[in-house]
Amino acid sequence: MSPVLDAFVVLVSVFGSGLLGLFLRSVLPEQHLQEDSVGMVRLCTGVIATLAALVLGLLVASAKTNYASALRASGPTQRW
Repeated sequence: MSPVLDAFVVLVSVFGSGLLGLFLRSVLPEQHLQEDSVGMVRLCTGVIATLAALVLGLLVASAKTNYASALRASGPTQRW
């Protein structure tokens, strides 16, 4: 797939998820909309976002290490 199509798929997915959330808010019972439940969802979302950031950071560090070792293995190169 092209990058433009990938971006469009992500845009549609995020927008559709938002619309689904708006619909579910009107359908859910009141007990699921209390402050305790909302706080727990926010806490879990924060944990998931922190873990995703950690994984992405490790992925970038691994790619940087692999690139540096491949550059060293290729021998001296001309510098600009």
